[in-house]
Amino acid sequence: MIIVQKPEQTLGKEVALTMGFFDGVHAGHRTLIERVLQVSGLRNLGSAVLTFWPHPRLVLQKDPEKLRFLTTLTEKSKIVSKLGVDFLIIKEFTPDFYNMEAEDFIRHLVKYYHVKHFVVGSKHRFGKGGRGDTALLHELSAELSYTLEVVETLQVDGQGISSTKIREALLSGNVETANQMLGYPYLITGSVESGKKVGREIGFPTANIRPNDPLKLIPREGVYAVVVSIEGSIRFGMMNIGFRPTVDTMRKQTIEVNIFDFDDEIYFSGIEVAIIARLRNEKRFPSIKELSEQLAIDRIDALNILQTLNPEVFQNLFLTLRPSK
Repeated sequence: MIIVQKPEQTLGKEVALTMGFFDGVHAGHRTLIERVLQVSGLRNLGSAVLTFWPHPRLVLQKDPEKLRFLTTLTEKSKIVSKLGVDFLIIKEFTPDFYNMEAEDFIRHLVKYYHVKHFVVGSKHRFGKGGRGDTALLHELSAELSYTLEVVETLQVDGQGISSTKIREALLSGNVETANQMLGYPYLITGSVESGKKVGREIGFPTANIRPNDPLKLIPREGVYAVVVSIEGSIRFGMMNIGFRPTVDTMRKQTIEVNIFDFDDEIYFSGIEVAIIARLRNEKRFPSIKELSEQLAIDRIDALNILQTLNPEVFQNLFLTLRPSK
């Protein structure tokens, strides 16, 4: 896949294209991308996905402190690449881009990126004020000599999939629903930092994770069953997101993973965590002994869920997010 920041990088190839922010590259997004791949194969076109960066709310200063992403730009790029797309077009989102009229935006894509077929969701909006929609795309198609396909919103359990709904599910602790909509387990990628080693003292050593991007969405506090990729191996574990109320009074949120049957020194190593299920809320225990007893129960609960999974599936998932060598 070629990451395109200038039109000439598409090498003059006529393309089938879908467009959007694609946060999460969820199951609905992949329906659009898979259709682009099908059409490009049938019509001998290049396949292209257009996204933009940074997020409009960061540029327009619309509550940017509340903005959190399901996927970083790097994660998004890797996932799209693994789908087999020829071109990922990353348009810089600027105030000028925000003020571009919808008609001018489509003419720009057709002229400079040689778009011959658009695939868009039925609710997709674009251009200044979000005025552009599927009706406008239909209207311009004859003049600009492209074809158009509109795809209805994919549904899970009767509700349409969206990045917003996935964020809401994760923030409420409903990771199973989020994973259904994503089509894969929610991922946190980061590095291992040194901690206070309290877990090691009670028989549950943990890796303290610093996410690679501070704008990465962190799910609701609690204890989760997870699959971990560390130093090239796939391991089962359990993760605590929260404030460690039994052992810490600092009220600083931490992300800690106890990797089962693993005790290597991994400080400063890269780590990837796939979140499978939420086990319980974080809580304060009267003593370290009672905390330890609960952690033993959590481990059993996590293993009951995780032992039904195929590790090979996760090998492919984690490889999606690793830099190409």
